[in-house]
Amino acid sequence: MANAEAVKPAVQRARYGQVFAVGPFRALFGGTVLTIVASSLQMLGLSVLVYLATGSAWLSAVAYGAGFLPQVLGGVVLTSLADRLRTRPLIVIGCLIRAAVAVVLALAPVPVVAMIGLVAAAAALQPLFSAAQSALLPHILTGDRYVLGRSVLNLASAGAQLAGLGAGGVLIAVLGGHRALLGAAAAQLLAGLIFAIGLPGRRPPTTDVARRWRLGDTWRGNAQLLANPSIRAILLLWWIPPALLGGAESLVVPYVAESGAPPASAGWVLAAMPAGMFFGDLIVGRFCTPATRERLVLPLLLLMGLPLLPMVAHLPLAVTAGLLGLASAGFAYQLGRQQAFLDAVPHQAQGLAFGLYSTGIMTGQGLGPIAAGALASSLNAGSTMALAGSAIVVASLLLAGTTAHRRRRRPG
Repeated sequence: MANAEAVKPAVQRARYGQVFAVGPFRALFGGTVLTIVASSLQMLGLSVLVYLATGSAWLSAVAYGAGFLPQVLGGVVLTSLADRLRTRPLIVIGCLIRAAVAVVLALAPVPVVAMIGLVAAAAALQPLFSAAQSALLPHILTGDRYVLGRSVLNLASAGAQLAGLGAGGVLIAVLGGHRALLGAAAAQLLAGLIFAIGLPGRRPPTTDVARRWRLGDTWRGNAQLLANPSIRAILLLWWIPPALLGGAESLVVPYVAESGAPPASAGWVLAAMPAGMFFGDLIVGRFCTPATRERLVLPLLLLMGLPLLPMVAHLPLAVTAGLLGLASAGFAYQLGRQQAFLDAVPHQAQGLAFGLYSTGIMTGQGLGPIAAGALASSLNAGSTMALAGSAIVVASLLLAGTTAHRRRRRPG
């Protein structure tokens, strides 16, 4: 086996020019950026409208987060359909549904509870559309271009979220919440047009397309994927550290207050995290070879956890922001296992697998803050953030070695 590994040809590092030279990827990139900007604008606009209508900070927060947690339900029920339906129409339908929701929120006299329920219902369908987009990417890009393409979409996601929230604040101030929501609807429609024109057609890859889809198909398919030790190890590696870091992130506002600074200062401290993610993915994706990315998995994971340890001392906010940016840069560790995950997943279950990945991420983003908040109520925010960093280090040492071991055992 060692000889087989020795003669296995090295994968050549791709470049951004090679990725963007592919027309369908340009369409996927452009449409994805528009949908993320529009979704961020919609979340902010809805949150503002709910607060103005009710004066309730709690309802405003619930409205802001209504697009996240319901995705767990869709992830465990619907994502097997991504391998049974035509990909391009499915992605376009997702844009149309999100546009329709934004129009209703902007124009219809809907009660606040119904507005939040409508957003939550649409969010439950989102994992299906996201799974279809993720499953399409390896058919557009191959080899290291696929890994770099994933990196580019990660960069786009971080940048588009910042742009959507930043532009959203300006649009809402100038135009008001209702017109800002109409802008979000227009962006979704434009994204749908780009997807319809630029994406390739793709037939369902599953061999039993004719068999009637049943409600439990996604659950059973997920169970089969998790029964594969290689897939399970990589998914746990992708789920647990981000959930712990998300818990630490949720405590930034009380951490700032504990430090004696105005709570509003938390905004620019939090902004360091998407910035760190952006530069981490940019550096690792652009300048590291595929083999180097694999070797960097554990160091980058440790980078996610170690900067949180000094938080117990309640450092100056500028130092805190820098440490959070460093920790977020560690998210680039996921690039080192992208190809291994794609190799381990059966071709006919790629959409389901990416849907399972997204479901785990969303679950962690929901549960991490709940657990961190409960612990911080007994300790304090700084100590809890340091404990989260310690947990990331321990989980990384346990999980990274497991996935690397299974990667080496694959036949050459």
